[in-house]
Amino acid sequence: MSIITSHDGAHSLSARPGDSAASGSPAAAAEARRAAYYRQGYWRDQDLWTSIQASTAGLAGRLALIDGEQSLTFARLSSEARAFAAGLRQAGVEPGDVVLIHARNGLHSSLALLACACLGAVMAPIPPMFAAAQVSQICRSVRARLLFALGDERERAAALEGARDAGCVETCVVPDDHRPGPGLRAWSSLRASVAEAPRQPRDADALALLVYSSGTTGAPKGVMHSANTLRYAVEQRARMHGVAAGEVSLVASQFGFVGSVVFGLLAGPLLGLTSVLMRAWNGDEAVRLIARHRIGYGLLMPTHVHDILASPLLESSDLSSFRRCAMGGLTRERRLDVRRRLCPSPLPAYGMSECLGFASCTPTDDDDLLLGCDGYPFPGTEVRIVDDAGLEVATEMAGHILVRGPSRFLGYYDAASLSAAALDGEGFFRTGDLGRLDARGGIHYVAREKDMIRRGGVSIVPGDLEAALAGHPRIEHVAVVGLPDARLGERACACVITRDGLPLTLEEVCRHLEQRGVARYTWPERVERFDSFPRSASLKVQKGVLIDLLSGTP
Repeated sequence: MSIITSHDGAHSLSARPGDSAASGSPAAAAEARRAAYYRQGYWRDQDLWTSIQASTAGLAGRLALIDGEQSLTFARLSSEARAFAAGLRQAGVEPGDVVLIHARNGLHSSLALLACACLGAVMAPIPPMFAAAQVSQICRSVRARLLFALGDERERAAALEGARDAGCVETCVVPDDHRPGPGLRAWSSLRASVAEAPRQPRDADALALLVYSSGTTGAPKGVMHSANTLRYAVEQRARMHGVAAGEVSLVASQFGFVGSVVFGLLAGPLLGLTSVLMRAWNGDEAVRLIARHRIGYGLLMPTHVHDILASPLLESSDLSSFRRCAMGGLTRERRLDVRRRLCPSPLPAYGMSECLGFASCTPTDDDDLLLGCDGYPFPGTEVRIVDDAGLEVATEMAGHILVRGPSRFLGYYDAASLSAAALDGEGFFRTGDLGRLDARGGIHYVAREKDMIRRGGVSIVPGDLEAALAGHPRIEHVAVVGLPDARLGERACACVITRDGLPLTLEEVCRHLEQRGVARYTWPERVERFDSFPRSASLKVQKGVLIDLLSGTP
Protein backbone atom coordinates (compact mmCIF):
# COMPACT_ATOMS: atom_id res chain seq x y z
CA MET A 1 0.00 0.00 0.00
CA SER A 2 1.03 3.63 -0.48
CA ILE A 3 0.77 6.38 2.07
CA ILE A 4 -1.36 9.15 0.60
CA THR A 5 -1.54 12.34 2.63
CA SER A 6 -4.48 14.68 2.27
CA HIS A 7 -4.19 18.42 1.79
CA ASP A 8 -5.18 19.13 5.38
CA GLY A 9 -2.39 16.95 6.72
CA ALA A 10 -4.43 13.88 7.72
CA HIS A 11 -2.61 10.65 6.95
CA SER A 12 -4.20 7.46 5.68
CA LEU A 13 -3.48 4.29 3.75
CA SER A 14 -4.75 4.03 0.21
CA ALA A 15 -3.99 2.15 -2.97
CA ARG A 16 -2.87 4.25 -5.92
CA PRO A 17 -2.79 3.22 -9.59
CA GLY A 18 0.45 3.59 -11.50
CA ASP A 19 0.83 7.12 -12.79
CA SER A 20 2.55 6.00 -15.96
CA ALA A 21 -0.36 3.79 -16.94
CA ALA A 22 -2.91 6.46 -16.05
CA SER A 23 -1.20 9.28 -17.93
CA GLY A 24 0.31 7.45 -20.87
CA SER A 25 4.03 8.00 -20.23
CA PRO A 26 6.43 8.76 -17.39
CA ALA A 27 6.98 12.28 -18.77
CA ALA A 28 3.23 12.96 -18.89
CA ALA A 29 2.84 11.57 -15.37
CA ALA A 30 5.64 13.80 -14.08
CA GLU A 31 3.99 16.86 -15.65
CA ALA A 32 0.63 15.87 -14.09
CA ARG A 33 2.26 15.64 -10.66
CA ARG A 34 3.89 19.03 -11.17
CA ALA A 35 0.54 20.58 -12.05
CA ALA A 36 -1.06 18.93 -9.01
CA TYR A 37 1.63 20.29 -6.67
CA TYR A 38 0.89 23.81 -7.92
CA ARG A 39 -2.86 23.31 -7.78
CA GLN A 40 -2.72 21.98 -4.22
CA GLY A 41 -0.48 24.81 -3.04
CA TYR A 42 2.61 22.75 -2.27
CA TRP A 43 4.52 24.61 -4.98
CA ARG A 44 4.08 28.19 -6.18
CA ASP A 45 5.49 30.42 -8.87
CA GLN A 46 7.88 32.30 -6.61
CA ASP A 47 11.64 32.15 -6.33
CA LEU A 48 13.47 31.92 -2.99
CA TRP A 49 14.39 35.58 -2.70
CA THR A 50 10.81 36.68 -3.34
CA SER A 51 9.59 34.26 -0.64
CA ILE A 52 12.20 35.51 1.83
CA GLN A 53 11.27 39.14 1.22
CA ALA A 54 7.59 38.36 1.72
CA SER A 55 8.21 36.35 4.93
CA THR A 56 10.36 39.01 6.56
CA ALA A 57 8.51 42.14 5.40
CA GLY A 58 7.18 42.96 8.86
CA LEU A 59 10.30 41.91 10.78
CA ALA A 60 12.78 44.58 9.69
CA GLY A 61 14.06 45.44 13.16
CA ARG A 62 14.07 41.91 14.52
CA LEU A 63 17.30 39.92 14.78
CA ALA A 64 17.68 37.47 11.91
CA LEU A 65 21.10 35.97 12.70
CA ILE A 66 23.12 35.65 15.89
CA ASP A 67 26.71 34.46 15.51
CA GLY A 68 28.55 34.71 18.82
CA GLU A 69 28.65 38.41 19.69
CA GLN A 70 27.71 39.47 16.15
CA SER A 71 24.19 39.79 14.80
CA LEU A 72 22.15 41.10 11.88
CA THR A 73 18.56 42.32 11.76
CA PHE A 74 16.32 41.20 8.93
CA ALA A 75 16.56 44.66 7.37
CA ARG A 76 20.36 44.57 7.46
CA LEU A 77 20.41 40.97 6.24
CA SER A 78 18.33 41.95 3.21
CA SER A 79 20.40 45.01 2.34
CA GLU A 80 23.71 43.18 2.79
CA ALA A 81 22.54 40.24 0.68
CA ARG A 82 21.54 42.67 -2.08
CA ALA A 83 24.92 44.40 -1.93
CA PHE A 84 26.83 41.12 -2.15
CA ALA A 85 24.54 39.93 -4.95
CA ALA A 86 25.48 43.06 -6.87
CA GLY A 87 29.12 42.34 -6.11
CA LEU A 88 28.78 38.81 -7.47
CA ARG A 89 27.25 40.21 -10.65
CA GLN A 90 30.11 42.68 -11.02
CA ALA A 91 32.52 39.76 -10.55
CA GLY A 92 31.00 38.06 -13.59
CA VAL A 93 28.51 35.70 -11.94
CA GLU A 94 25.29 35.38 -13.94
CA PRO A 95 21.88 34.09 -12.85
CA GLY A 96 21.98 30.30 -13.16
CA ASP A 97 25.75 30.06 -12.53
CA VAL A 98 26.87 27.73 -9.74
CA VAL A 99 28.63 29.44 -6.82
CA LEU A 100 30.55 27.21 -4.39
CA ILE A 101 30.57 28.07 -0.68
CA HIS A 102 33.12 26.15 1.42
CA ALA A 103 32.49 27.42 4.94
CA ARG A 104 31.09 26.97 8.43
CA ASN A 105 27.87 28.30 9.91
CA GLY A 106 28.25 32.05 10.30
CA LEU A 107 27.15 35.49 9.12
CA HIS A 108 29.36 35.39 6.04
CA SER A 109 28.23 31.97 4.85
CA SER A 110 24.59 32.95 5.42
CA LEU A 111 25.07 36.14 3.40
CA ALA A 112 26.79 34.19 0.62
CA LEU A 113 23.78 31.86 0.37
CA LEU A 114 21.28 34.72 0.32
CA ALA A 115 23.34 36.72 -2.17
CA CYS A 116 23.07 33.77 -4.53
CA ALA A 117 19.32 33.60 -3.95
CA CYS A 118 18.98 37.33 -4.64
CA LEU A 119 21.05 37.18 -7.83
CA GLY A 120 19.46 33.93 -9.00
CA ALA A 121 22.74 32.02 -8.91
CA VAL A 122 22.81 28.38 -7.80
CA MET A 123 24.07 28.07 -4.23
CA ALA A 124 26.35 25.08 -3.70
CA PRO A 125 27.40 24.78 -0.03
CA ILE A 126 30.36 22.48 0.62
CA PRO A 127 30.99 21.00 4.08
CA PRO A 128 34.23 22.29 5.62
CA MET A 129 35.58 18.76 6.07
CA PHE A 130 35.73 18.22 2.28
CA ALA A 131 39.37 17.90 1.28
CA ALA A 132 41.17 19.53 -1.65
CA ALA A 133 40.56 16.57 -3.96
CA GLN A 134 36.82 16.67 -3.33
CA VAL A 135 36.66 20.45 -3.79
CA SER A 136 38.58 20.11 -7.06
CA GLN A 137 36.17 17.44 -8.33
CA ILE A 138 33.18 19.64 -7.53
CA CYS A 139 34.75 22.71 -9.15
CA ARG A 140 35.38 20.81 -12.37
CA SER A 141 31.95 19.19 -12.34
CA VAL A 142 30.03 22.48 -12.19
CA ARG A 143 32.71 24.51 -14.02
CA ALA A 144 32.73 26.98 -11.14
CA ARG A 145 34.24 30.41 -11.73
CA LEU A 146 33.86 31.69 -8.16
CA LEU A 147 34.34 29.96 -4.81
CA PHE A 148 33.87 31.28 -1.29
CA ALA A 149 36.60 29.86 1.00
CA LEU A 150 35.37 30.93 4.44
CA GLY A 151 36.31 28.07 6.74
CA ASP A 152 39.06 27.91 9.32
CA GLU A 153 42.66 28.38 8.17
CA ARG A 154 43.27 24.69 7.46
CA GLU A 155 39.92 24.34 5.71
CA ARG A 156 40.58 27.42 3.58
CA ALA A 157 43.92 25.98 2.52
CA ALA A 158 42.20 22.80 1.32
CA ALA A 159 39.51 24.75 -0.55
CA LEU A 160 42.06 27.01 -2.27
CA GLU A 161 44.22 24.05 -3.24
CA GLY A 162 41.20 22.32 -4.74
CA ALA A 163 40.23 25.45 -6.67
CA ARG A 164 43.76 25.79 -8.08
CA ASP A 165 43.87 22.15 -9.12
CA ALA A 166 40.51 22.43 -10.91
CA GLY A 167 41.85 25.15 -13.19
CA CYS A 168 38.46 26.77 -13.87
CA VAL A 169 38.00 28.96 -10.79
CA GLU A 170 38.84 32.59 -11.52
CA THR A 171 38.04 34.11 -8.11
CA CYS A 172 38.24 32.80 -4.54
CA VAL A 173 36.61 35.00 -1.90
CA VAL A 174 38.41 34.76 1.45
CA PRO A 175 38.02 36.46 4.87
CA ASP A 176 39.49 39.94 5.15
CA ASP A 177 42.35 38.74 7.37
CA HIS A 178 43.55 36.14 4.85
CA ARG A 179 46.92 36.79 3.19
CA PRO A 180 46.47 38.39 -0.28
CA GLY A 181 47.39 36.39 -3.36
CA PRO A 182 46.65 35.86 -7.06
CA GLY A 183 43.00 35.12 -7.73
CA LEU A 184 42.01 35.93 -4.14
CA ARG A 185 39.50 38.56 -3.21
CA ALA A 186 38.81 39.82 0.31
CA TRP A 187 35.27 39.35 1.58
CA SER A 188 34.53 43.05 2.15
CA SER A 189 35.76 43.98 -1.34
CA LEU A 190 33.00 41.89 -2.90
CA ARG A 191 30.32 44.09 -1.38
CA ALA A 192 29.07 46.54 -4.00
CA SER A 193 28.48 50.08 -2.78
CA VAL A 194 25.37 50.47 -4.91
CA ALA A 195 22.90 47.73 -5.82
CA GLU A 196 22.47 47.11 -9.54
CA ALA A 197 19.28 47.39 -11.58
CA PRO A 198 16.15 45.56 -10.36
CA ARG A 199 16.58 41.80 -10.31
CA GLN A 200 14.81 39.38 -12.60
CA PRO A 201 12.78 36.68 -10.79
CA ARG A 202 13.93 33.10 -11.36
CA ASP A 203 11.84 30.11 -12.39
CA ALA A 204 10.70 28.42 -9.16
CA ASP A 205 11.31 25.01 -10.76
CA ALA A 206 14.86 25.81 -11.92
CA LEU A 207 17.96 24.56 -10.15
CA ALA A 208 18.51 26.71 -7.03
CA LEU A 209 20.53 24.53 -4.63
CA LEU A 210 23.18 21.84 -4.93
CA VAL A 211 23.95 19.80 -1.82
CA TYR A 212 26.73 17.25 -1.84
CA SER A 213 27.11 13.77 -0.49
CA SER A 214 30.00 13.12 1.86
CA GLY A 215 32.03 11.71 -0.99
CA THR A 216 34.00 9.22 1.13
CA THR A 217 34.28 6.97 -1.95
CA GLY A 218 34.50 8.43 -5.43
CA ALA A 219 33.39 11.91 -6.40
CA PRO A 220 30.76 13.67 -4.26
CA LYS A 221 27.27 13.59 -5.81
CA GLY A 222 25.53 16.90 -6.40
CA VAL A 223 21.88 16.63 -5.35
CA MET A 224 19.77 19.18 -7.23
CA HIS A 225 16.86 21.10 -5.68
CA SER A 226 14.63 23.93 -6.83
CA ALA A 227 13.09 26.76 -4.87
CA ASN A 228 9.90 24.72 -4.78
CA THR A 229 11.35 21.46 -3.48
CA LEU A 230 13.26 23.05 -0.61
CA ARG A 231 10.60 25.62 0.29
CA TYR A 232 7.93 22.89 0.49
CA ALA A 233 10.09 20.88 2.92
CA VAL A 234 10.78 23.90 5.14
CA GLU A 235 7.18 25.07 5.22
CA GLN A 236 5.58 21.66 5.77
CA ARG A 237 7.88 20.80 8.66
CA ALA A 238 7.20 24.21 10.22
CA ARG A 239 3.45 23.67 9.92
CA MET A 240 3.62 20.22 11.44
CA HIS A 241 5.77 21.45 14.31
CA GLY A 242 3.84 24.66 14.88
CA VAL A 243 6.84 26.93 14.22
CA ALA A 244 6.01 30.52 13.31
CA ALA A 245 7.70 33.84 12.52
CA GLY A 246 9.34 35.53 15.48
CA GLU A 247 10.61 32.36 17.16
CA VAL A 248 14.27 31.66 17.95
CA SER A 249 15.90 28.58 16.41
CA LEU A 250 19.23 26.81 16.96
CA VAL A 251 21.35 25.91 13.91
CA ALA A 252 23.70 23.20 15.19
CA SER A 253 24.31 20.88 12.22
CA GLN A 254 27.50 21.32 10.25
CA PHE A 255 27.44 23.67 7.27
CA GLY A 256 26.95 22.13 3.86
CA PHE A 257 24.41 19.51 4.83
CA VAL A 258 20.63 19.65 4.62
CA GLY A 259 20.25 20.03 8.39
CA SER A 260 22.18 23.30 8.45
CA VAL A 261 21.52 24.81 5.03
CA VAL A 262 17.89 23.90 4.31
CA PHE A 263 16.43 23.50 7.80
CA GLY A 264 18.68 26.13 9.35
CA LEU A 265 20.26 28.95 7.37
CA LEU A 266 17.54 29.11 4.69
CA ALA A 267 14.64 28.15 6.94
CA GLY A 268 15.34 31.14 9.17
CA PRO A 269 14.58 33.85 6.60
CA LEU A 270 11.96 31.72 4.82
CA LEU A 271 10.00 31.43 8.07
CA GLY A 272 11.00 34.68 9.77
CA LEU A 273 12.94 32.96 12.56
CA THR A 274 15.86 34.33 14.54
CA SER A 275 18.66 31.83 13.88
CA VAL A 276 21.38 31.27 16.49
CA LEU A 277 24.38 29.81 14.65
CA MET A 278 26.92 27.33 15.97
CA ARG A 279 30.17 27.44 14.01
CA ALA A 280 31.35 24.24 15.71
CA TRP A 281 29.44 21.76 17.82
CA ASN A 282 29.84 21.67 21.60
CA GLY A 283 27.16 20.34 23.94
CA ASP A 284 27.94 22.72 26.81
CA GLU A 285 27.87 25.70 24.46
CA ALA A 286 24.52 24.56 23.06
CA VAL A 287 23.07 24.57 26.58
CA ARG A 288 24.44 28.07 27.16
CA LEU A 289 23.00 29.36 23.89
CA ILE A 290 19.53 27.89 24.51
CA ALA A 291 19.41 29.52 27.94
CA ARG A 292 20.93 32.86 26.87
CA HIS A 293 18.82 33.43 23.75
CA ARG A 294 15.65 31.68 24.93
CA ILE A 295 15.79 29.32 21.98
CA GLY A 296 12.52 27.48 21.40
CA TYR A 297 13.21 25.22 18.43
CA GLY A 298 15.93 23.45 16.47
CA LEU A 299 17.12 20.29 14.77
CA LEU A 300 19.36 17.90 16.68
CA MET A 301 21.06 14.69 15.59
CA PRO A 302 21.61 11.76 18.01
CA THR A 303 25.12 12.92 18.93
CA HIS A 304 23.85 16.42 19.67
CA VAL A 305 21.20 14.97 21.96
CA HIS A 306 23.73 12.77 23.75
CA ASP A 307 26.13 15.64 24.36
CA ILE A 308 23.46 17.99 25.69
CA LEU A 309 22.04 15.34 28.02
CA ALA A 310 25.58 14.59 29.22
CA SER A 311 26.40 18.26 29.82
CA PRO A 312 27.07 19.17 33.47
CA LEU A 313 25.31 22.48 32.75
CA LEU A 314 21.99 20.91 31.87
CA GLU A 315 20.42 20.55 35.31
CA SER A 316 21.36 24.06 36.47
CA SER A 317 20.32 25.89 33.28
CA ASP A 318 16.91 27.36 32.47
CA LEU A 319 15.94 25.67 29.20
CA SER A 320 12.20 26.14 29.67
CA SER A 321 12.00 28.01 26.35
CA PHE A 322 13.09 24.90 24.42
CA ARG A 323 9.60 23.49 23.80
CA ARG A 324 9.91 21.68 20.46
CA CYS A 325 12.75 20.13 18.54
CA ALA A 326 13.16 17.93 15.45
CA MET A 327 15.31 14.94 16.38
CA GLY A 328 16.24 12.16 14.01
CA GLY A 329 17.30 8.61 14.81
CA LEU A 330 16.36 8.40 18.50
CA THR A 331 15.10 5.27 20.24
CA ARG A 332 11.90 5.34 22.30
CA GLU A 333 13.94 5.29 25.51
CA ARG A 334 16.06 8.24 24.37
CA ARG A 335 12.99 10.25 23.37
CA LEU A 336 11.51 9.69 26.81
CA ASP A 337 14.77 10.88 28.37
CA VAL A 338 14.74 13.97 26.15
CA ARG A 339 11.13 14.69 27.09
CA ARG A 340 11.94 14.40 30.78
CA ARG A 341 15.18 16.37 30.87
CA LEU A 342 15.40 18.67 27.85
CA CYS A 343 12.40 19.27 25.61
CA PRO A 344 8.73 18.39 26.13
CA SER A 345 8.12 17.77 22.41
CA PRO A 346 10.92 15.79 20.76
CA LEU A 347 9.54 15.40 17.24
CA PRO A 348 10.80 12.65 14.92
CA ALA A 349 12.38 13.77 11.65
CA TYR A 350 13.04 11.49 8.69
CA GLY A 351 14.48 12.47 5.34
CA MET A 352 17.60 12.67 3.21
CA SER A 353 19.32 14.98 0.74
CA GLU A 354 17.36 13.50 -2.17
CA CYS A 355 13.98 13.93 -0.47
CA LEU A 356 14.19 16.70 2.08
CA GLY A 357 12.79 15.94 5.52
CA PHE A 358 9.61 14.36 4.22
CA ALA A 359 8.18 12.83 7.42
CA SER A 360 7.55 13.89 11.01
CA CYS A 361 4.81 14.23 13.64
CA THR A 362 2.93 17.07 15.29
CA PRO A 363 3.21 17.94 19.00
CA THR A 364 -0.44 16.90 19.46
CA ASP A 365 0.04 13.35 18.14
CA ASP A 366 -0.19 10.55 20.69
CA ASP A 367 2.80 8.74 22.14
CA ASP A 368 2.46 5.75 19.83
CA LEU A 369 3.45 8.06 16.99
CA LEU A 370 5.70 10.52 18.83
CA LEU A 371 7.75 7.86 20.57
CA GLY A 372 7.23 4.80 18.43
CA CYS A 373 7.86 5.76 14.80
CA ASP A 374 10.01 7.99 12.62
CA GLY A 375 7.09 10.16 11.53
CA TYR A 376 4.43 10.03 8.84
CA PRO A 377 4.69 11.75 5.45
CA PHE A 378 4.13 15.44 4.91
CA PRO A 379 0.89 16.34 3.12
CA GLY A 380 1.34 15.58 -0.58
CA THR A 381 4.15 13.06 -0.07
CA GLU A 382 3.72 9.35 -0.81
CA VAL A 383 5.69 6.44 0.66
CA ARG A 384 5.75 2.86 -0.53
CA ILE A 385 7.32 -0.22 1.03
CA VAL A 386 8.22 -2.83 -1.59
CA ASP A 387 9.92 -6.21 -1.74
CA ASP A 388 12.97 -7.12 -3.84
CA ALA A 389 10.73 -7.51 -6.91
CA GLY A 390 9.27 -4.03 -6.47
CA LEU A 391 5.87 -5.24 -5.28
CA GLU A 392 4.21 -3.46 -2.36
CA VAL A 393 4.22 -5.43 0.88
CA ALA A 394 1.54 -5.63 3.55
CA THR A 395 1.29 -3.25 6.50
CA GLU A 396 3.90 -3.97 9.21
CA MET A 397 6.08 -5.94 6.80
CA ALA A 398 9.62 -4.66 6.21
CA GLY A 399 10.86 -3.80 2.76
CA HIS A 400 12.55 -1.14 0.68
CA ILE A 401 11.37 2.44 1.33
CA LEU A 402 10.37 4.42 -1.78
CA VAL A 403 9.23 8.04 -1.64
CA ARG A 404 7.74 10.55 -4.05
CA GLY A 405 6.54 14.06 -3.35
CA PRO A 406 7.08 17.81 -3.67
CA SER A 407 10.46 17.69 -1.89
CA ARG A 408 11.97 15.01 -4.12
CA PHE A 409 15.17 16.11 -5.82
CA LEU A 410 15.49 17.06 -9.48
CA GLY A 411 18.28 14.54 -10.02
CA TYR A 412 22.05 14.32 -9.63
CA TYR A 413 24.06 17.08 -11.27
CA ASP A 414 25.51 16.10 -14.64
CA ALA A 415 24.75 12.43 -13.95
CA ALA A 416 21.73 11.40 -15.97
CA SER A 417 22.33 7.65 -15.67
CA LEU A 418 22.79 7.89 -11.92
CA SER A 419 19.59 9.92 -11.64
CA ALA A 420 17.64 7.43 -13.72
CA ALA A 421 18.87 4.52 -11.59
CA ALA A 422 17.71 6.28 -8.41
CA LEU A 423 14.09 6.58 -9.59
CA ASP A 424 11.56 3.93 -10.58
CA GLY A 425 9.19 4.20 -13.53
CA GLU A 426 6.63 6.14 -11.50
CA GLY A 427 9.04 8.72 -10.12
CA PHE A 428 9.55 7.17 -6.68
CA PHE A 429 13.02 7.63 -5.22
CA ARG A 430 14.73 4.46 -4.02
CA THR A 431 15.99 5.65 -0.65
CA GLY A 432 18.30 2.71 0.05
CA ASP A 433 16.58 2.35 3.43
CA LEU A 434 14.65 -0.61 4.77
CA GLY A 435 11.56 0.02 6.83
CA ARG A 436 7.89 -0.67 7.37
CA LEU A 437 4.59 1.18 7.66
CA ASP A 438 2.26 0.65 10.57
CA ALA A 439 -1.54 0.69 10.34
CA ARG A 440 -1.67 4.43 11.08
CA GLY A 441 0.82 5.38 8.41
CA GLY A 442 3.84 5.75 10.68
CA ILE A 443 7.20 5.04 9.07
CA HIS A 444 9.55 2.75 10.98
CA TYR A 445 13.13 2.93 9.74
CA VAL A 446 14.91 -0.42 10.05
CA ALA A 447 18.33 -0.12 8.44
CA ARG A 448 20.24 0.87 5.35
CA GLU A 449 20.05 -1.85 2.71
CA LYS A 450 23.83 -2.10 2.70
CA ASP A 451 23.86 -2.41 6.49
CA MET A 452 21.90 -5.66 6.47
CA ILE A 453 23.90 -8.55 7.89
CA ARG A 454 23.54 -11.83 6.02
CA ARG A 455 24.65 -14.79 8.09
CA GLY A 456 24.50 -18.13 6.34
CA GLY A 457 21.49 -17.12 4.24
CA VAL A 458 19.65 -15.49 7.18
CA SER A 459 19.18 -11.71 7.27
CA ILE A 460 19.89 -9.87 10.52
CA VAL A 461 18.62 -6.29 10.86
CA PRO A 462 21.19 -4.18 12.77
CA GLY A 463 18.60 -1.58 13.72
CA ASP A 464 16.48 -4.13 15.58
CA LEU A 465 19.47 -5.33 17.57
CA GLU A 466 20.60 -1.78 18.28
CA ALA A 467 17.15 -0.86 19.59
CA ALA A 468 17.15 -3.89 21.89
CA LEU A 469 20.68 -3.27 23.15
CA ALA A 470 20.05 0.44 23.72
CA GLY A 471 18.03 -0.58 26.76
CA HIS A 472 20.99 -2.29 28.43
CA PRO A 473 21.83 -0.31 31.60
CA ARG A 474 25.55 -0.23 30.86
CA ILE A 475 25.38 0.68 27.16
CA GLU A 476 25.61 4.35 26.25
CA HIS A 477 25.85 3.91 22.44
CA VAL A 478 25.72 0.83 20.24
CA ALA A 479 26.33 0.09 16.56
CA VAL A 480 25.90 -3.42 15.17
CA VAL A 481 28.01 -4.32 12.12
CA GLY A 482 28.59 -7.41 10.03
CA LEU A 483 32.14 -8.78 9.97
CA PRO A 484 33.35 -10.99 7.11
CA ASP A 485 33.30 -14.72 7.82
CA ALA A 486 34.69 -17.35 5.44
CA ARG A 487 32.02 -19.91 6.27
CA LEU A 488 28.85 -17.92 6.97
CA GLY A 489 29.51 -14.79 4.94
CA GLU A 490 29.07 -12.42 7.90
CA ARG A 491 28.76 -12.52 11.68
CA ALA A 492 27.20 -9.78 13.80
CA CYS A 493 29.40 -7.73 16.11
CA ALA A 494 28.03 -5.31 18.70
CA CYS A 495 30.23 -2.21 18.99
CA VAL A 496 29.47 -0.49 22.28
CA ILE A 497 30.39 2.57 24.27
CA THR A 498 29.75 1.76 27.92
CA ARG A 499 28.58 4.24 30.51
CA ASP A 500 31.30 3.18 32.96
CA GLY A 501 34.08 2.86 30.38
CA LEU A 502 34.60 -0.82 31.25
CA PRO A 503 34.40 -3.83 28.92
CA LEU A 504 31.08 -5.58 28.31
CA THR A 505 31.11 -9.34 27.81
CA LEU A 506 29.27 -11.25 25.12
CA GLU A 507 27.54 -13.23 27.88
CA GLU A 508 26.09 -10.04 29.38
CA VAL A 509 24.84 -8.92 25.99
CA CYS A 510 23.22 -12.27 25.19
CA ARG A 511 21.61 -12.46 28.62
CA HIS A 512 20.02 -9.06 28.05
CA LEU A 513 18.75 -10.06 24.59
CA GLU A 514 17.30 -13.27 25.97
CA GLN A 515 15.42 -11.32 28.62
CA ARG A 516 14.08 -9.02 25.92
CA GLY A 517 12.85 -12.01 23.90
CA VAL A 518 15.08 -11.29 20.91
CA ALA A 519 15.39 -14.25 18.53
CA ARG A 520 18.59 -16.18 19.26
CA TYR A 521 19.67 -16.44 15.62
CA THR A 522 20.06 -12.64 15.48
CA TRP A 523 22.31 -12.34 18.54
CA PRO A 524 25.78 -10.87 17.98
CA GLU A 525 28.71 -13.27 18.18
CA ARG A 526 31.23 -10.66 19.21
CA VAL A 527 31.28 -7.54 21.37
CA GLU A 528 33.87 -4.77 21.13
CA ARG A 529 34.11 -1.71 23.38
CA PHE A 530 35.02 1.71 21.98
CA ASP A 531 35.70 5.04 23.66
CA SER A 532 34.08 6.80 20.70
CA PHE A 533 32.74 5.94 17.25
CA PRO A 534 34.07 7.30 13.97
CA ARG A 535 31.43 9.63 12.58
CA SER A 536 30.79 11.52 9.37
CA ALA A 537 30.45 15.28 9.26
CA SER A 538 26.69 14.80 9.61
CA LEU A 539 27.42 12.79 12.80
CA LYS A 540 26.34 9.41 11.48
CA VAL A 541 28.32 6.43 12.74
CA GLN A 542 30.69 5.29 9.99
CA LYS A 543 30.05 1.58 10.12
CA GLY A 544 32.40 0.92 7.23
CA VAL A 545 35.27 2.36 9.28
CA LEU A 546 34.27 0.20 12.26
CA ILE A 547 34.29 -2.88 10.04
CA ASP A 548 37.74 -2.00 8.70
CA LEU A 549 39.08 -1.49 12.23
CA LEU A 550 37.64 -4.75 13.52
CA SER A 551 38.55 -6.82 10.49
CA GLY A 552 42.20 -6.20 11.22
CA THR A 553 41.96 -7.43 14.82
CA PRO A 554 41.90 -11.05 16.02
